[in-house]
Amino acid sequence: MGQAGTAAVSVAPGLALVVSSPGTRIAPTATVGTAVKRAPNPTYVVTPGIVFNHPFRKKKRGKVQRKIIKTLKNVPAGETVRLMTWNFDSPLFTRKFIAAHKRGVSVQIIMARGLARGQGPGRSYPTLRNALKKGNADRPKALRSWIRTCSATCRGKGGAMHSKLMLISRSGATSHIAMQGSGNFTGAAAVQQFNDWTTITENQPLYDGWMLMWKQAKKDKNVKPLRFTVPSTTTPGATITSMFAPHRGEIDPALKVLNKVQCTGATNTASGRTKVRIANAVWGDDRGVRVARKVRQLRDQGCDVRIVFMMMPLKIRNILKGLPAKQMVYITGATANKFKDRYVHLKGLSVQGNIDGRRNGNAVLSSSENWTQLGWHSDEQNVIFWDDAPLAAKYADRVDLIFRQAPRSINNYVNSADPNGRIVPGTEFLGPKDYPFHDLEAEFD
Repeated sequence: MGQAGTAAVSVAPGLALVVSSPGTRIAPTATVGTAVKRAPNPTYVVTPGIVFNHPFRKKKRGKVQRKIIKTLKNVPAGETVRLMTWNFDSPLFTRKFIAAHKRGVSVQIIMARGLARGQGPGRSYPTLRNALKKGNADRPKALRSWIRTCSATCRGKGGAMHSKLMLISRSGATSHIAMQGSGNFTGAAAVQQFNDWTTITENQPLYDGWMLMWKQAKKDKNVKPLRFTVPSTTTPGATITSMFAPHRGEIDPALKVLNKVQCTGATNTASGRTKVRIANAVWGDDRGVRVARKVRQLRDQGCDVRIVFMMMPLKIRNILKGLPAKQMVYITGATANKFKDRYVHLKGLSVQGNIDGRRNGNAVLSSSENWTQLGWHSDEQNVIFWDDAPLAAKYADRVDLIFRQAPRSINNYVNSADPNGRIVPGTEFLGPKDYPFHDLEAEFD
C-alpha cells in the first residue's frame, strides 16, 4: 500500500504531534447528585472492530447504540470522553453522558451549531449544556465537562462540523479507545438508517493523532490538513490511515483507495476479479463525478462492483448507468414520513483483490463524509484500514446484504428519503413528549 511498516505518526508540515498522555490518570472528582446504581466494571473489555445496525430488524437496529453505551457505562471517574457529532438529539444518550459526568468523568462534546440552535427546550443540546455545567468547580479547567459548537467547520473556514467520532481514555480494562462511523448520536441513526461504527483499542499512536485533531477542533480555528498512518494493534501487518477534513489540496480519500485497484489477478476472490463494494449515502458536485468516473472505469476494466446509495444527481446516475447500483430508500405509505423512512447512511467502501500490486489485498474506507464538495470543506473523519482481511470481508458482506434488500435502482430513483417533507409552522421545536424516539430508544437501554 505504501503505508505498510509505518511505525510513527507523521502529520502535515507545520503541525507538531504534542498531546498529553491519555494514560495519565486523573484524580477522581466530586460527583454530582446521587450515586449511580451500577458502578463501572474494571474488568470490562472493549472489543475492537466494526459493527453495523439494521433498521428493519428490531434486535439489530440498536447494535451501534449498545456498543457506545456499554463502553460509556464502564468509564470510571477521572477518565475522559471526547465526542464530535454533527447531531446529538437522543434522550437515551443524553442520560448516559450526564450519568458519566455525574460520576466524575470528564465529558466534552462538540456538535453542529445550526442543529444545536434548532433544538427547543427539553431537547438534548440544552439539557446537556445545563447538566454538564454542574460539578465543574472542583475540576481542573482542562477536565471540566461541556457541550459546545463551532462557528462552522471547527478546523476550517467553511462547511459544517459533520464528524462522528469519540475518544475515551479508558473503559474497564481497555485504554486508548477511538470510535468512529457514519451514525450521529440520534434515535434516527438506529431506527431509520443503515450505519457502521468502528472501534480501535490500545493504539496510542492513533489515539494521540486523533486527540491532536480534537484539540485543534475545540479551538475553532483554521488549521492545516491532518493525515497520518499507524500500524494496527489487532491485525498483524495491517495499517490504519486517518484523514481529517478539511482536505484542501489533498487526494480524495475514496480515490486514495480506488486509484490503487487493478481489476484482475486477485487471489482472494473466487472469480479472480477484484471485488469493490461501495456504500455511500450522498454523491454530488464535481467531486462525486470524479469518484463515479473512477468506479465506472473499474467496472469497465473487469472489477466486480456493487453500489448502494441514498442520493445522487442525474449527471452521476448517468455515469453509473448499467452498473449494479441500488438506491436504498424505503418510503412508507403514500408519502414519506420522516420518522418511518429507512435509508442507507453509510459512507465508505471495501476492496478485496489486487490492490497496488498485491493480489490478495484488502482495504476498507469508513468515514463520516459524503462524496460532495461540502464534505471536502467540512469537519469529517476518513479512516482507511489497509490489509485487514476480516474487516474487508465484513464490510463487503454488509453492502451485499443492503444491495439484496434495496427496493430501487437508478431507473426508479427518488429524490430523498423524505421528498415531501416540510416544516409545519409552530412545530419547529418538538418538546420531549412529542419526540418519538423516547419510546423507540427504550429497547437499546
